[in-house]
Amino acid sequence: MKSLGKLESISPNLLDMPRASHFCVEHFADYLSQPTSILLWVMLLHEGGEIYTVISDRDFPHGTDAGNLADLSEAANAVGREPICLSQPFELETVSIPKPWGQEIWYSGIEQRGVSTVKNVPLPWLLSVFGEYLGCTGSPMLLKILDPFPEPNLGDLYFEMHEKKIEVYVVTQIDPAAWPTGSGKIRYGFNQEIFAEFESDDKFRDSYQESVTEYRLTRNEIDTQLKSLRKQLGPGAGNPLTPAQYHQLIAQIDPELNAREEHLRKKMYRHTGLLDLNVGDVVTVAPMVPHSLQHGVRVIEFQTPHYERYILSFGQEVLTQDHWDTDSALASARTDVHAPTPPVKISSDQDLIADFDAFKVTRIKLEPGKSAETQHTNYTIVIGVAGAMTLDDLTVVGPERAFFQPPRKALRLTNRGNTPATILVAEENNLAT
Repeated sequence: MKSLGKLESISPNLLDMPRASHFCVEHFADYLSQPTSILLWVMLLHEGGEIYTVISDRDFPHGTDAGNLADLSEAANAVGREPICLSQPFELETVSIPKPWGQEIWYSGIEQRGVSTVKNVPLPWLLSVFGEYLGCTGSPMLLKILDPFPEPNLGDLYFEMHEKKIEVYVVTQIDPAAWPTGSGKIRYGFNQEIFAEFESDDKFRDSYQESVTEYRLTRNEIDTQLKSLRKQLGPGAGNPLTPAQYHQLIAQIDPELNAREEHLRKKMYRHTGLLDLNVGDVVTVAPMVPHSLQHGVRVIEFQTPHYERYILSFGQEVLTQDHWDTDSALASARTDVHAPTPPVKISSDQDLIADFDAFKVTRIKLEPGKSAETQHTNYTIVIGVAGAMTLDDLTVVGPERAFFQPPRKALRLTNRGNTPATILVAEENNLAT
């Protein structure tokens, strides 16, 4: 094994070196609550036409060698790691982020609130060291699952808007207790029928703003009482409430106040649009379009790695900020959008469900025994929706399993099961620099 010492940067030629090498590199973890530099120790091995690595924040024991994969596995075990194959798709491990409305499950998140991993190695370490080879030198597309509570209002997401962030939702589950008919909902833009009742766009915006202001006063009154009541929960009282805790506390609020809140909430949301959602439906959310996924609707979401958002309203206390952004968001929000862009049919088994400057997402549906091929230029992230497919005859992609695929001109997908299968393939268009 060739020792290269400390490297300032990773040259692509390094991954062409035969056999094994050992080096270290400095990584700046700006995503931590206290940004810091971390010295990463790396082993690299070529074997059987594949490239393997081990990355650790601890140096390997003196005398460690990695002449073959068995040796590399032993060296990895010594520092509590596993080898990662860089030349094949690697699975993205999730991190769960509690929310007042439920939880987000991140596959490629890199920020203070949580960091996704690959074989227990932080994803940013892998991209920092081998980002050029992997085709992603910046933050990757953000893939996550939105998993709201089934309770009305409690499980409704923020009615929010983004200036830059682009989102794509694919509905995977609808809670039958929340939606007995099988159709869920999403708040999307503004109600065009109500909009038509007003003389001008400005008068509609003023009406919505007034209803939000009126509701916010009652919302603040309830939240002030809830803050006091939360203290009886003891340690962890500042964390998002569970549904049981929420119902326990809200039952102690004056019924007349609760009834007023519900009335004003309905008056406020009268201005907004509601769309029906069924399992398999796709919703694209462009910038400047206010939206709010409703309770009991679970979706897979792809989005650009922007973390900005503007909250126009919310049916409970916002824990991450002490204000709503109604004024600034409403000034630039689009009032003319009432439906998402529909998917575009590519072939009998492929739909282009999103096509933005930043990224595109293709949905592949295959019957048992069928295969399909997709063409690509950049890195891709693949996630299963239903059934199972094999990726390039090696990797099985099942429901809610996600894989990062380094740049490859074509991906071959095959349904070797006995039931129909669906997967999503997202490709970044404009690579970060």
